[in-house]
Amino acid sequence: MPAPPNRRDSSAEGIRRDLAKQARLWTLSLVCATVGAITIWRTDQLLPGIGAFLLTLVVLGSILYAYERRHR
Repeated sequence: MPAPPNRRDSSAEGIRRDLAKQARLWTLSLVCATVGAITIWRTDQLLPGIGAFLLTLVVLGSILYAYERRHR
């Protein structure tokens, strides 16, 4: 027996929500990696790049975490 139409809509909404969450996580990783790479490029040292990556991850990751908890 086929599912009612409103159930399909909520399923499509769930898929959209999951895709948007994945896009936010990929954007976070891209921003963190870019900050780390630019820091390494400007300083020619690995340790400051790692620090910049982790600092960006902590700051933006906590913001994203709070955003995700608020929208749940």
